[in-house]
Amino acid sequence: MDGSKENMTSKDVKSVFESRARYDSPANIFTVKRPEVPKHVFVDEIEQAMGGDTPTSWVSLDIGKKMGFDYPATTPLLLGRYARILPGESLSGQFNASGEIYYVITGSGSASKSGEMISWSKGDVFALPGGGETELIGNQEVAVLFQVTNEPELDFHKLDAPLPEKAPTQAALYKSSEIKHQMAIVHDQQKADPNVSGLALHFSSEKREKMMDIHPSIALAMNSLDPNEVQRPHRHNSVALTLPIQSENVYSVIEGEKVDWHQYAIMITPPSHLHEHHNEGDEMMLSLVVQDGGLYYHLRTIGFSFG
Repeated sequence: MDGSKENMTSKDVKSVFESRARYDSPANIFTVKRPEVPKHVFVDEIEQAMGGDTPTSWVSLDIGKKMGFDYPATTPLLLGRYARILPGESLSGQFNASGEIYYVITGSGSASKSGEMISWSKGDVFALPGGGETELIGNQEVAVLFQVTNEPELDFHKLDAPLPEKAPTQAALYKSSEIKHQMAIVHDQQKADPNVSGLALHFSSEKREKMMDIHPSIALAMNSLDPNEVQRPHRHNSVALTLPIQSENVYSVIEGEKVDWHQYAIMITPPSHLHEHHNEGDEMMLSLVVQDGGLYYHLRTIGFSFG
């Protein structure tokens, strides 16, 4: 039994645990830097997802290595994907997340999870609880969807996904027609506010109504900008993933650099970067914006300000 764990002395045990200890002594811990969240537009990925020869598959928006992670990530807390489903086929996935959010770029079909089924079509938004298996079933046309989850957040904490019935999100459907109706209601009243940061409709659900978000770490909104208008420059601590929907002659200026919009190509606006959006087109700009704002609102650190 010599050398076994049973015969280790208290001194031996103490030395094992002490050997794991590490100490750091930066002069100012607030100056410690991590790799930045980069400005990025996922043009190649949307072309792949919309491409005629691409099979039914997930197309990951993974730049985790650029941010120093050893797991897939689009931002420190969020991971985006496109889902491409050929006519009559289905696509399944099991994601280590506590919530899943989808926007239907084209096509129609249904989503099945944990005994619930949602029917979706172009322009719809829907949410699903995290955990378990998700199946997307296409109809008789090619379907492409954008998906975002908080997988990197759980990977960071080394946590497993909850059971769907224990997840903080719930299955909810936001129909395209109702989104447009609700946006028309708020458009004029928001335009009259001199401090408005943008014309936006925020998504929540029965389960998250009190917190006015769709997920504890995620804020989701449909943004609009009238033709030939410029959004007032602003910044916030939350990162933004922008999905351009109506985007002809639309671009952003992020920290002085022009970034052109490409329809349905996810664009990253890094946290705290001063940015503004320009609509030089003749139709209203529409975009779906995903932020890790839920977490910042909870911490009271959203840090919003005009430039």
